[in-house]
Amino acid sequence: MLLTRVSDPEAAAIRSADVIARLVGEAQGQRGVAHLALAGGTTPKRTYELLAERVSDWNAVELWFGDERCVPPDDPESNYRMVAESLLGRIELDPDAVHRMAGELGPDAAAKAYAAELREYIAATGEDDDGTPSLDVALLGLGEDGHTASLFPGNPALEAEGLCVGVRNARKPPPERVTLTLRTLRAAGRCLVLAPGSSKARAVAATLASPDPRVPASLLPDSRSELIVDAAAAPQPG
Repeated sequence: MLLTRVSDPEAAAIRSADVIARLVGEAQGQRGVAHLALAGGTTPKRTYELLAERVSDWNAVELWFGDERCVPPDDPESNYRMVAESLLGRIELDPDAVHRMAGELGPDAAAKAYAAELREYIAATGEDDDGTPSLDVALLGLGEDGHTASLFPGNPALEAEGLCVGVRNARKPPPERVTLTLRTLRAAGRCLVLAPGSSKARAVAATLASPDPRVPASLLPDSRSELIVDAAAAPQPG
């Protein structure tokens, strides 16, 4: 996995926004549309604020989500709400191009609906060798326990074979979620993992060590994944 070190969280946000904008532009040039999956939580908020001005043609972007909490879209815990506040309110984008995970339906119903939507929209523009719809780029986070999206160590969702799966008993609240599966993330053209801050240092080191189910982020495709860290999260020499 490519490791990119920058000085601080702001530089990490700038790097991730720049890379996403470039990959979006490349996908638009190749097929006329880019499929971009967004991370939730608080870490990528600044990236989205910067990204709003870096993508030149939002009309040729389809936005997806890597995961969602099983709450209504206006709930403070909602990933969609965070994206709406930090990105959607700053750009002009057809609402039909924003593919929200309906977490309020519950884990299983939301996962089933999202898997069907993924196949309908993305399969027309690209699939990997096993027929999995292929996102152009997926922005992901990294938890202190090594989780990414809502794929937690030891949770059955990590081994799910479909495109999207419901999550119960997540290690951090809320316990019920919906997430893209490892299969779907591994089919993406590029995965960017944004992990600034000293609290992520141990997880960063574990992610870079070797593929290990106890560190879900380490299972992302090495050749197509970039881990973006700041000085506080970067592995120390020696």
